[in-house]
Amino acid sequence: MNTTSSMGQEIVRKLTEIVYANLEEENFGVDSLAIQAGMSRYFINRYVKSELNKTTTQFIRELRLYKAMEMLQAEMATAAEISYKVGFNSPTYFNSCFHQYFGFPPGEVRKRISLDRELIQGDRKENPESDSDFSYSDDYLVEKQNFFSRKNFIVLASVFAVFLCLSFFWYFLFFKDATMSDLPHLKQEDKTLVVLPFKNLSDNPQSQYFTEGMMEDILNQLFKIKELKVLSRTSGDVYRNGTVSASEISHKLGVNFILEGSIQQHDNKVRVIVQLIDARRDRHIWSEKYDREFADIFMIQSSIAKQIADQLEAALTTHELEQINQIPTKNMEAYNLYLQGRFNFMEMSQTGLKKSITCFEMAIAADPNYALAYLGLAEAYYFRAWWGFSLGTSDYLKAKAYVRTALDLEPKMAEAHATNGAILWRNDWNWKEAQQELILALELNPNSSRAHQNYSEYLDIMGNNGQARLHINIALKLDPISSVSYLLSGRYYYHEGKFAESLECYRKAEQLNGIQVKTSMGCLANFYWLNDSSGVLMTVRDILSNTLQNKDQVSAIEFSKRSEINSLLRFLISMEQQTEEPHLVALAKWFVMAGKNFEALHLLTKAFQSHSPELAEINNDLDFLSLRQEARYKQIIKQMGLVQLNTEIPSLKR
Repeated sequence: MNTTSSMGQEIVRKLTEIVYANLEEENFGVDSLAIQAGMSRYFINRYVKSELNKTTTQFIRELRLYKAMEMLQAEMATAAEISYKVGFNSPTYFNSCFHQYFGFPPGEVRKRISLDRELIQGDRKENPESDSDFSYSDDYLVEKQNFFSRKNFIVLASVFAVFLCLSFFWYFLFFKDATMSDLPHLKQEDKTLVVLPFKNLSDNPQSQYFTEGMMEDILNQLFKIKELKVLSRTSGDVYRNGTVSASEISHKLGVNFILEGSIQQHDNKVRVIVQLIDARRDRHIWSEKYDREFADIFMIQSSIAKQIADQLEAALTTHELEQINQIPTKNMEAYNLYLQGRFNFMEMSQTGLKKSITCFEMAIAADPNYALAYLGLAEAYYFRAWWGFSLGTSDYLKAKAYVRTALDLEPKMAEAHATNGAILWRNDWNWKEAQQELILALELNPNSSRAHQNYSEYLDIMGNNGQARLHINIALKLDPISSVSYLLSGRYYYHEGKFAESLECYRKAEQLNGIQVKTSMGCLANFYWLNDSSGVLMTVRDILSNTLQNKDQVSAIEFSKRSEINSLLRFLISMEQQTEEPHLVALAKWFVMAGKNFEALHLLTKAFQSHSPELAEINNDLDFLSLRQEARYKQIIKQMGLVQLNTEIPSLKR
């Protein structure tokens, strides 16, 4: 017997004893096993996976089921009573697991034993001559009946359940091929994952919000695991219809693994089925079904996250385990309202934001300590101001107050720090604290594409083009189909004078989300610096066709007579000035591009006085290069607390 096998035997025996000693503890899992064994969770998961070809969770559950079979055969209690004795908090869930593992429900164990005995008795009646020369004692009859009943494979397995369990483990330790202990492990860069939209199998289609919310919460749990690279929600949403193969998704998104699932809700019961797919080989590597009470929903989410970490050999830190095991609220009504709020928020519309605010407020009324509901309110007000659905300042102040409350309740919430950082620089011009918040958000959750987006915007304003490029590229890797990230990427290339790359990003953003007005403005600026009159003309047509209320006005304008760029810029300025609330920074940009610096400075001064959230972007905007030596421009930059950028790009001559 070699040393490795001897050590393996002792480890298995120790783990088995610990599980049996905690059999009735329903919350006993991998974390508890690791603590009592004096081993790291990572070591146990790696060991059980390589030695037994199963997860530690499966190892614990199978030991529970073997012990349940032993108790049922000994008729120690009813199936429902035994379910609690072996650590299942729900008899229904116990029945489901038992049936799935042994092939029949626990209620049939005694029936099957009785049936085998009846078959033996019947056999003796039909063949009395086989017994004629012998006088059997009662003990011998019992022994013979038990012997013949063991012809039934299932009963044999159940009688020797514990013995077989240990024998199975020892077989792997002593007799398997030595090379099997050297299974190839995943490298850090291999642990890439996308979560596809879950299917709603409930009878009520209006419960879609619950399915979407559950999927997003599981995704957020996975985001907390630093060893995993998990793509954002929007990347998975593209494949909602399920017509693209796993290998195709793997190729297009650059991921190795896919998580898909379905959710069925009925009354106070929830069924969640998930499966993990090795997308490179298009094969399932793990699946699980949860039939639980609605109140167990957070346990399901954390269990899925930890089991996926086990499957992908991702070591979990103590902090990550604390975050994953955390229960955000004990009030299920509040959680249900929160999910409805997130569902409305994801519409990304003025109406959707308004509805989401109502839902989040109701969730807080149900649970005043619900940190995620406060964050939901903060984000709703923040985006409503940022997207121009409100006057701005008032909503920014509300967003700031709500995000602070969220952080008071949950100081380590990464998304709250990311939102707080964005508010601090966009509305408060508090650059030092904003940077601290954004860096902290990334430390807490390096998988957050929005945190990388926010930090890249901050770095761009600071003129740190290299770092801004680094973080927006990370955001695009985490969310390869984010139109917002492509818009930002296009803007950063533009600020560096890389117009071809900028145009490519703007066009990609438009293809992904059809944000034609914003992309057209970006394209227009690129064509301006490229001195491409035809490109400008084409872009102006696009802008007008999307902004003019009367589309017939577009065809009535003789664009051929306005072919010079400056003439077209004057036309755009005229159109913007006629709007009810002109966009001051954008209007100033058109004046600069038309050579009217005095008018542009006047508009920037007004933007400063009204505390326009977009004003800080002028610090590194290529369009304002000609203003950087102007005293009024310098004064505005100084009053915002920004460092004056003097970098010139000599090649930019028109």
